[in-house]
Amino acid sequence: MVRCCSYPNGHLTLAPSLLIFPALFLSFWGLFDCNFVRINNTNYATAIGLVWQQQNFYTSTLGSMYNGSGECSLYSWSDELMIQNDGPFRAARGFGIAAVVCGCATTLAIWIIAPCIPVPKIGWTIIGLILAMIGLFQLLTLLIVSSSLCSSSCTNLGTAGILSIVSGALWFMSAILCCFISGPVANDDGGLPVAAAMGTPSQQLELSPETQNQQVVEQTTTQQHVEPDGTIVKETRTTRADGGVSVTTEVIPPGTAVGAVTANKM
Repeated sequence: MVRCCSYPNGHLTLAPSLLIFPALFLSFWGLFDCNFVRINNTNYATAIGLVWQQQNFYTSTLGSMYNGSGECSLYSWSDELMIQNDGPFRAARGFGIAAVVCGCATTLAIWIIAPCIPVPKIGWTIIGLILAMIGLFQLLTLLIVSSSLCSSSCTNLGTAGILSIVSGALWFMSAILCCFISGPVANDDGGLPVAAAMGTPSQQLELSPETQNQQVVEQTTTQQHVEPDGTIVKETRTTRADGGVSVTTEVIPPGTAVGAVTANKM
């Protein structure tokens, strides 16, 4: 029987289970931080993110900030209208959201499956492909660099942009590790978990001598003789596995119906 937290698929499953946590955390950071990429112009600079933006304006001559608190704020209505017509920006935002949503669902599934549920190798390969897909989604958030909002003024990635690359790398590393998991392993008593029967060849069941003796349910012998008056007497003796004996006697008078008498002996 499979015990929860017994890691029926082997302790190698700990590696992707641990890696996907920072990967998911950095995916959240990349989506909601306002410093994904910096835009530098002649007289001001600002940082933009997938959902938020940061207004840090300063004069290039004095090098001092004269407008904006540096706090993150949602895009204005006019900016959102421009984003809706900006294909790369919308794609980057959509891939960021998809990475977070799919990452949450997959992380929860792996944290339940790894310690408790035996899964064959093909199952872990599929999980690895899903993790690789999430990593691709995360890296595609870099499409924001080619957006019209960023245009040619984007000079370098901000904190969120760099962490999005790190997050994508962690997702891909987790995917590769899942491909090395071979499936259910033998438990402490040397047998495979019950659920590991999927995809495993059937094994011949070996019975102990006591069990083999119990397979003989009963043994029956029949004797028959004819009385001087023509009556036929048939006696059937049945010996059961528990040692009990059952005797059945059939009396067949000449030209009459069959009669039967049963006796049990222990």
